[in-house]
Amino acid sequence: MKNQLSLFVATLATLFITLTASAQGEWKWAHYWSGGDGSYGDYYNKIINTAFDDEGNIYVYGTMGGNAVFDGQTLQFVNNAEVLNRNERSILLAKFDILGNMLWYKVVKNSGTWSVPKWMEVRNNQIHISGDTGLDYVDWNWNNVWLYFLDTLITGSQVHLTPVENRHPPFQTGRWTFFTTLDTDGEVIGSHFVESFSRERILQGNEYIRYESSLCSYSGHVPTPIHTDFQGNTYIFTPIWYKGSEDDSLTIVVDGDSNKTYNLFLPGNVPNDNYMAHITNAILYKFSSSGELLFAKLLVNHTDGIASSYNLTGDSINKYFNVYYKGMSFDENDNMYLTGYVQLAECIVGQGGELHDYPVHVWWDSTHHVTINDISSADACNFVIKYDTDGNVVWCNQLYSRGNPSISSSYAHGLWNNVIEKNDSLYIIGTGSYAVGGDALIYFDNEENYLQRFQPVKSDIGFFVGYDAISGQYINHGIVPAAQAVMGKCPAVISNRLFAYSNVDGQSRMMSQWSTDGHFISSELLLASEPLGDGSIVANENGDLLLSCQATSPVNFGNNVSVSCPSGHSNAVVAFYHNPEFTTPFVPDDSVGIDEYYQNREREIYLYPNPTDGHTTVCGYMYGYRSIELLDLQGRKLATLLDSPHGTDVPEIDLSPYPSGTYLVKINFERGVSVVRKAVRSK
Repeated sequence: MKNQLSLFVATLATLFITLTASAQGEWKWAHYWSGGDGSYGDYYNKIINTAFDDEGNIYVYGTMGGNAVFDGQTLQFVNNAEVLNRNERSILLAKFDILGNMLWYKVVKNSGTWSVPKWMEVRNNQIHISGDTGLDYVDWNWNNVWLYFLDTLITGSQVHLTPVENRHPPFQTGRWTFFTTLDTDGEVIGSHFVESFSRERILQGNEYIRYESSLCSYSGHVPTPIHTDFQGNTYIFTPIWYKGSEDDSLTIVVDGDSNKTYNLFLPGNVPNDNYMAHITNAILYKFSSSGELLFAKLLVNHTDGIASSYNLTGDSINKYFNVYYKGMSFDENDNMYLTGYVQLAECIVGQGGELHDYPVHVWWDSTHHVTINDISSADACNFVIKYDTDGNVVWCNQLYSRGNPSISSSYAHGLWNNVIEKNDSLYIIGTGSYAVGGDALIYFDNEENYLQRFQPVKSDIGFFVGYDAISGQYINHGIVPAAQAVMGKCPAVISNRLFAYSNVDGQSRMMSQWSTDGHFISSELLLASEPLGDGSIVANENGDLLLSCQATSPVNFGNNVSVSCPSGHSNAVVAFYHNPEFTTPFVPDDSVGIDEYYQNREREIYLYPNPTDGHTTVCGYMYGYRSIELLDLQGRKLATLLDSPHGTDVPEIDLSPYPSGTYLVKINFERGVSVVRKAVRSK
């Protein structure tokens, strides 16, 4: 019975969200591309990011496998069928008009290894992209080595015949990061190609080697964002790991030019005798329009409080930690906002994580840091940092948590994703999770601003949080009022509406919407025969939304818009949604006030089952409830059934200890109002 009830409540939650969706907007079109996936279950076909230009045209940037098709039709490349058929991960850049017609597409692909897209943005009617690619310097059969770079075919034999000292990217073997600017017709305006040579490190025995790499993460699973400002300067933010002596430099070479070779001496001596003992950090690079390196700064400046057992031998500055990038956004003055999280080494309970000297401080510079207070936040201390155009930290903030995962009732874990700046406000989406009961807590600036709980089961909580972009101060947050809600990658903002892609109950994919003051508006269900993969949303001021996601089966968006994705492997999906009402500020329930909106939602609250032989559930919009009390018919308090200051959407109450009869169930909300419902305890 309890399992059936839980399923019923989950279904009601999903139906409630779906039925509150706006009926004014509609899906206009959708497309997909697909191609051969790689081995080991690695899906090649997905969208990294999308963008609008000033005229409403759409740009899509992502990965593509071999034998690629677009809406079931084979993609064509002039005079080079091998580019199409070679089953290697490659890069696809495409432009669509507002009606969904594909205007052009470009590819970056090579014969020997992956080409990996990292980031794209459209600014001043120019397209800026970055990626990781190269020519295969391992395959010495030069006739079979080639690179197809944005309409330019380069063969290994061409490169091989060129003297080494005269080889400049892209006519150079090895791997490198590229950042390229194109006009809106897809014509290349300019490119820079950056190689990086790591500090020396021992891989086997006493043999020292240097290996050629790129600034980007080679795996392709972590986007490496770029941004080009109004002066044509380019920012690249990328993870880095290194070993060996600090006397060995990280060498950066731009465009193969010896006059643009830079040696960066990273702090700390990291032992070479232990392959796993390395520092994981990140670097922010800034290049001028001519490719000069203006600065390169480490994300983590130093740490304190990490247990001595995790200090790296000979390293007096950095300790053993990992940092992960999650999102980046820029304002109109080219200030940068960066989100991510820090993970302490061996933070797993029972493997040494509890031995750290809390609090641990991770410093971004000499004055700004985040604080890791206990084991609960050691696994993922989420941060947001504001940098000025010189790479200096302006302010930082963080997501806090307290608890101890070794105690089942004290589990709390939060992880936020991407960030967007809009009108001097900053919005970050994320997901939190609590165990049932206990005193673990996720909060934003102090414990009065906490993330609400969902009970009676351990549940994911989808949320967004807003910060003042000028001061870095917390403003508010909002949640998806349904259990098991996991947020997608990117938020979007139009007027006072914030949108995000969300996963509810592990199966349903939704397009969720809030007002930027934290008020939940609606979620619209996306139908697929199999659960959709990761997704994100971008928007423009015309009321247009562009949703991108990954699918392994056909998807129905509604309004007769669907994509017939073949089942069994990955498909990159992009869909266009328009609602003119998005361009005006959201006002709840057809121009009634916020208070009346809540009153209407609270009138819909009911108990199920009722009558009950013991257990019943409070159903409806339970956002921000504080406690539930049991009263007799004269209004006298008999008991506090639930005291949950962190709120829940589907609280279950137990009337089995009480005699049969009629009672009053009083639900008290944090906004200072109460709702009373009759409950019948049957024999």
